[in-house]
Amino acid sequence: MAWEIDARTKIIALVGDPIEHSLTPRIQNAALKRLGLNVRNIAFRVPKGCLKDAIKGLKAAGVLGVMVTIPHKEDAFRLADERDQFAQLMGSANLLVFKEGKTIAYSTDGYAASRSLKEVGIELKGKRVAIVGTGGAGRVLAFQFALEGAAEILLFNRTLERAKKLEAELKRKLKFTSVKALVPCPLSLVTELRRCDLLVNATSVGMHPNEGETPVPSEALHEGLVVFDIVYNPVQTRLLKEAKRVGCKTVDGVPMLVYTNEKALELCLGVAVTTDLVKLMLKVCYDSLKRH
Repeated sequence: MAWEIDARTKIIALVGDPIEHSLTPRIQNAALKRLGLNVRNIAFRVPKGCLKDAIKGLKAAGVLGVMVTIPHKEDAFRLADERDQFAQLMGSANLLVFKEGKTIAYSTDGYAASRSLKEVGIELKGKRVAIVGTGGAGRVLAFQFALEGAAEILLFNRTLERAKKLEAELKRKLKFTSVKALVPCPLSLVTELRRCDLLVNATSVGMHPNEGETPVPSEALHEGLVVFDIVYNPVQTRLLKEAKRVGCKTVDGVPMLVYTNEKALELCLGVAVTTDLVKLMLKVCYDSLKRH
């Protein structure tokens, strides 16, 4: 029998602008089908400034929850009745769950990034970490890594003022003082990365259709460095290819995307997501990107 939508179908929504490129509906619907649930993930393009109206309508329609992406994460936080601890710390949220009449906000990107590293045996405690990009993703990762006991965090951003703002925020909110803001010029990257254990690209540099770009020159990479690129399209960015050539351990951006979907299923449905289900979502995502 076809996997049909009917009047009893429940919805987990995904909202953002743009949203057409997102693989989340494909990934999550594969898991929902395997679970045998009459639930679907459906994406909605919601322009900036329209989230409040969208949430009101989705909540009234009985939607289970809303996954939130650019440009709505700060608005999602403000619209919630309750917030988890990490969302409270960040002042932003990527998931809203409707429960007993309340809107509860969660920030799960930090969890997803951390788990991506842990799954390949990389622990953050005691590590010296360089993060390139201090926008939304870089900010989340900096807080997550500081909370997990990183020894030092270097924040590289083209606009030094933005990196310094995050540096001050980590010092103020977490009392994390081993942090330094820098401009990502070739000299500073080569010099500073020599003593780092982990490099994270938290920018969109190298993303399709600009696959020929990299945020870090190859001469700054060295054997023993772990390189994590949150870009997932293409899966193997120029940064990751060059890192592999010099003997770095690499982590692509697909697991981070999948683990945000895993957490959304758990929180919206109240179910434990099994290892087999996570493997299915990873396979669907990798297969989808191969076809692009």
